[in-house]
Amino acid sequence: MVGGLALGSEIKRFARNRMTRIAVVVLMLMPLTYGALYLWAYSDPFGHVNKMPVALVNSDRGTTVSGEPMNVGSQIADSLTSDASLDWHLVGDAEAREGVAHGKYYFMLELPPDFSEAIASPTTGNPRKAQLIAEYNDANNYISSSIGRTALEQVLNAVSTRISGQAVNQVLSVITTSGTGIKQAADGARQLSDGAAQIDTGAGKLASGLDSARNGSAELTAGSRKLSDGINTATDPLLKITNLLAQIGTQSDQVNGQVQDSSSALTDASNELDTIAGAQDTAAQSLTSIIDSLSANQDPVSVIATGKLRDTRDQLLAHQRTAAIQAKLDKARAAANSGGPVGSALTDISAKGKELSDKLTQLRDGAQQVASGNAQLDAGIVKLDDGARQLKSGTAQLSSGANELATKLSEGAQKVPDWSPQQKDAIADTIGGPVQLTSSHENSAPNFATGMAPFFLTLALFFGAMLLWMAFRPLQNRAIAAEISPLRVTLASYLPAVLIGIPQAVILYCVVHFALHVHAEHPVAMLGFMMLASCAFIAVAQAISALLGPVLGKVLLMTLLMLQLVSAGGLYPVETTTKPFQAFHRLDPMTYGVNGLRQLILGGIDGRLWQALIFMVALWLGSMLLTSLAARRNQLWNLTRLVPSFKM
Repeated sequence: MVGGLALGSEIKRFARNRMTRIAVVVLMLMPLTYGALYLWAYSDPFGHVNKMPVALVNSDRGTTVSGEPMNVGSQIADSLTSDASLDWHLVGDAEAREGVAHGKYYFMLELPPDFSEAIASPTTGNPRKAQLIAEYNDANNYISSSIGRTALEQVLNAVSTRISGQAVNQVLSVITTSGTGIKQAADGARQLSDGAAQIDTGAGKLASGLDSARNGSAELTAGSRKLSDGINTATDPLLKITNLLAQIGTQSDQVNGQVQDSSSALTDASNELDTIAGAQDTAAQSLTSIIDSLSANQDPVSVIATGKLRDTRDQLLAHQRTAAIQAKLDKARAAANSGGPVGSALTDISAKGKELSDKLTQLRDGAQQVASGNAQLDAGIVKLDDGARQLKSGTAQLSSGANELATKLSEGAQKVPDWSPQQKDAIADTIGGPVQLTSSHENSAPNFATGMAPFFLTLALFFGAMLLWMAFRPLQNRAIAAEISPLRVTLASYLPAVLIGIPQAVILYCVVHFALHVHAEHPVAMLGFMMLASCAFIAVAQAISALLGPVLGKVLLMTLLMLQLVSAGGLYPVETTTKPFQAFHRLDPMTYGVNGLRQLILGGIDGRLWQALIFMVALWLGSMLLTSLAARRNQLWNLTRLVPSFKM
């Protein structure tokens, strides 16, 4: 009971002065350092991968598809740089490889020279997948390579989505059906060529027939003019006779003489009518011959010409009335020569003469119309003949053009690929997943343990150094009291700790190498670097403990351990951490321990190893100097040193 009621006395001990009160606050905050600090540093590492510098190389030279240039590499490069899912740097191949090798870039992605050609290869019947070439360097950061593989898988999916399997099937369908259509068009063009040849032959026959019709039409026109002139000549005496007959009733004294004259005139008219009848028969026969010649050709132009000629012949036959006129003349002449009672028949003769005059007038008019119609027909046939010649020339060109079209279409149809179902399936599969990722690793870690060994080995060495000064005093009071040099005082405490620290490094190396099978590219150098790092870390821990005292020194070392853990870039790339830890990264001793061990374990030694060596030596020398200054300071004793307010 008394012990339980006395707990306030222990609390009061920490409230005696400022240092003890600070110690209480530090003790309260220590869990926060290990809990919240880590969560703050790695609050969202995968959400900040866009800050990781990555090299992008576009070597695609492009290609031509259907006469149009295509460069898919440029499209992909523009898409990636604008997307900003990573911190893409569009650089040349040599710069990219050098940057990956020396840690400027975590990894690189290359679009090879034949990238566009591979994308377009399915249209050639020889499909192949396009390649995305990735190169990682585990010596930069093992987890960054894992992040890069995940990121590039997403890039691969994004690129493949541009050409889906459904689109490929549609393209293939268009290509194959276009071949069928071209073949059908070629067959149609061949039929067109044959038809054009037949039209050309018919046009030749039409032109030949129209030549004959043109010649016959000219003869017909000349004959119809002669016929019209002959009818006019023949009917002139008849018209005179009819006029005289009309005057018989009023000129009775001259009847006998006129009758006698009429008889002679009627005889002459009869002879002329015989001549006219012969001319009409000749003209009708010529028209019939031309009509028969044109009727044999079923061409539309010949049919039209035949109809026109048939109408002309019908008009000519319609005006052939010479037989009726001849009969009336014979009757009149018989009456004049009979010696019968002429006087009693004069009235009848006058009427018949009037009727005969009308018929003769109709005959003259009809002959004139026939002559005019034949002239128009001749002009039309001349134009028709010229048009037929032009048609003959045009159909010859049509036949030649159609034949050339059929030839070109046949050649085009032969160029259209005739793929088998197996080829179509292979092409569809290729374009359905048109891109594949080819990866290569520089300084590849065979497993997670090897990849993360640089970080955990460095952490273990610093932790071991910190533990040493929990057992050893950073400065020996006896040596200080002996007033020896500060450097000797420093070494008096440092060397015993190093004699344990170096075995720590050796034992750690042996367990990792032989038991855990983490095989380094440079094992001897790795062991030597671990021993150097242990010596440097022991010196740092000694300097902090000597300057701040055992209590505050231990607290600061534990805080520094956690701060180094999240700032060294041993787990996630330092670019994915928050800004304060990125700033501390270059000052973090563990940063150089991790970098040096990565070079020696995974390979790919470059300037980072020499930086790590120089930093460790400088850290060791600087820490020894600070410890010596603390030893010199401690040569003066004060009350705080004699009676420390807080012991740990």
